[in-house]
Amino acid sequence: MPIVGLDLGRSNFRAVELEKKKDQIIVNKFGSYEGHGLNLFSENPAELENYSLVLSQFFNETGFSTPYVVVGLNEDNVFMRVIKLPAMNEKELESSIRIEAEQYIPVPINDVNLSYQKLDFDYKDRSKIDVQIVAARKTVLDKYVRIVRNAKLVTRAIEPETISLGRIYGDNAESPVGTMILEMGYSSTLLIVVYGGHVRFSRAIPIGGDALTRSIMQSLGLDYMQAEEYKKIYGMDPSQVEAKIFNAVKALIDNIIVEINRASIFFTNHNPSANIRRVILTGGTALMPGLLLYIASNLEYEVELANPIKNISLNQKIEKSRNSLVQQGPLYSIAFGLALKEI
Repeated sequence: MPIVGLDLGRSNFRAVELEKKKDQIIVNKFGSYEGHGLNLFSENPAELENYSLVLSQFFNETGFSTPYVVVGLNEDNVFMRVIKLPAMNEKELESSIRIEAEQYIPVPINDVNLSYQKLDFDYKDRSKIDVQIVAARKTVLDKYVRIVRNAKLVTRAIEPETISLGRIYGDNAESPVGTMILEMGYSSTLLIVVYGGHVRFSRAIPIGGDALTRSIMQSLGLDYMQAEEYKKIYGMDPSQVEAKIFNAVKALIDNIIVEINRASIFFTNHNPSANIRRVILTGGTALMPGLLLYIASNLEYEVELANPIKNISLNQKIEKSRNSLVQQGPLYSIAFGLALKEI
């Protein structure tokens, strides 16, 4: 059965329809909406109704064949952490996890939906296990379900974007390779470390595409739209416009590189047998010209641009869109990861 991965943004959304046929995963449809006047984060019922209306129109116009969706939950609405507990069986863990999780979740436990996954034994102390806990406010989950339902769609699952990205770009338990994913969005960069098929660590860096654009505005005296255009055209190419755009954003990108190295050291200190081997850039800001080369030249790891269709086929009807989807791949990473949950 086909399923749609639905990545909801403040005023935009991206969606990918996948289907499994025999041993192949196939892209049937994909599409995005970029607009103004929408606000996913509003609590105004009229604004949320309008969001649902535009979402419904987008689904109809794009021609998705199914109303069933897996929805992404952004990092701001999720509490996720790997904790260490005494080794215990599944039944014991199930009965004690809520009490243990209360120490780490900054809101009342009754106000969240809590899930957990046993990962593996502590490498230092075999009497302990690592457990991943994930919690989301019930009010936020209810809001997302309501928005989707009002768009005449059916929610099959809601999942943190962090986990969906780990699913599509991470390693697996059989062949573990330490992987760091940088989801470079509008307001922040989400840094995710995946090892052994599981997300081990994540944090948000408050530097995104908006901060880069504003730095260009201030440095060159441009308005926001001009600065955004310059960023997209010239980016971090020092050979363009006397390196003015490059110099305007360099310090911010350098800060992200510092955080990458810090996260790598933190992860390795807690997991000495697991080193970061590669970094994958995804999200809209990752498409900025020259960014991949600059980050790669300042890190000791293999650095690559996200390609969500690397191991996925395209329906013959959209095969002509392959190059476009590869070029836009980082924009659709979350949607692909979400859809794969139900494949």
